[in-house]
Amino acid sequence: MSTAPVTIPPRLQRFESLAYGLFVHFGLYSLEARGEWYWHHHKPERADYLALFERFNPRDFDALALVRRAKAAGMRYVCLGTRHHEGFSLFDTRGLNTFDAPHSPAGRDLVREFSDACDAEGMAKFFYHTTIDWWHDAFAAPERWDEYLKYLNDSVEVLATRYGRVDGFWFDGNWSHKDRDWKEDALYGVVRKHQPEAIIVNNSSTGALGRVAHPMVDIATFEQGAPKSVSAASGRYLARERCETFNSHWGIAKNDFSQKSPAELIRILAECRRYGANLLLNIGPDSNGALPAYEAASLDIIGRWIKTSGASIYEGRPAGVSCRGDDFVLHISGAQNPGHYYFAHHIEISGNVHLHAGEPGRGLRTIQGPLPPIARVTWADNGEELAFTQDHAKGIFTFNATAHPYGEQRVVRVAHLVPKP
Repeated sequence: MSTAPVTIPPRLQRFESLAYGLFVHFGLYSLEARGEWYWHHHKPERADYLALFERFNPRDFDALALVRRAKAAGMRYVCLGTRHHEGFSLFDTRGLNTFDAPHSPAGRDLVREFSDACDAEGMAKFFYHTTIDWWHDAFAAPERWDEYLKYLNDSVEVLATRYGRVDGFWFDGNWSHKDRDWKEDALYGVVRKHQPEAIIVNNSSTGALGRVAHPMVDIATFEQGAPKSVSAASGRYLARERCETFNSHWGIAKNDFSQKSPAELIRILAECRRYGANLLLNIGPDSNGALPAYEAASLDIIGRWIKTSGASIYEGRPAGVSCRGDDFVLHISGAQNPGHYYFAHHIEISGNVHLHAGEPGRGLRTIQGPLPPIARVTWADNGEELAFTQDHAKGIFTFNATAHPYGEQRVVRVAHLVPKP
């Protein structure tokens, strides 16, 4: 009994080709530089939190520079936190309350600036919006739950109607108050009414990676986890996205020294694409809205690596063949850059054994599974031709993965298997 292939909606095809995006967490909590859950964990008085609001004036927040840096780093979308759990909005809430950036000393609608920058640079824009709100009185009062949901939906309607085209809405927080009816149909209905092509995300959080329950949600999320298995209703296609921090917090935390290296993040990006998932990599700007130097420099390094992989990071999809270890193959169909792309890990550096003994491999790499007749194999970064053999009867393809030239180490090196015409 055959199973009909699952149809992939065009908006999800477009989303998967975005491949790599920037997540931005910025709010009042940034002034304390102790993480985005500062209010929850350090429990300042409400009056003290209001004092942060009265100091909020991020003179270095430059939305156009932010978007341009993301674009130069190989990212194709940016997701800005328009409101986090603290309840403070970076956008003009249009009278819903005055706990927003335009009513702070900043006097600016930062979401407007961000939206305009994305439009100017041709960058896909996503709006993160919490479904939790520690500031709003009705959130903690069960008898006022419908009042709170109306406030939430009205806030999303402002975002859906005042900022032009929005490519996606990224919700987060339904994992709290599990005993209440979140009435998701109404929330997602606001998005579909005003932005019918927008991607809808609702983060499953770290405890439920890949779990999706509501039929209007488009993405299975993997918060800091490998994007492997997906739990959803059968017969419906779900895209996947891993969101990842640079360190151990989403908002800036001045005493968090657990920074991931560019090499580790390159491996994470490659792993995401191995499973057909996007990577949404987070940065927390400082109290003035500037990007921290380490994160900014790391973005540039990762962007340089992406350029060596050609179109495979964006247009490549899992090829359905097997490799050994961490290696994998993506496939691009169509007229532009067609063929299979082999992502090779642990390639040694020629003549460099006295400096780095942890990368053991030059030599043969094998693919098992169906491949078309291959005309040639080249490293995507320098075009070097690689020797190969292909046994169609056994479905085995082997090529010689040569070492990095001395002075290079690309962490994950990409070989292009060019098909015969």
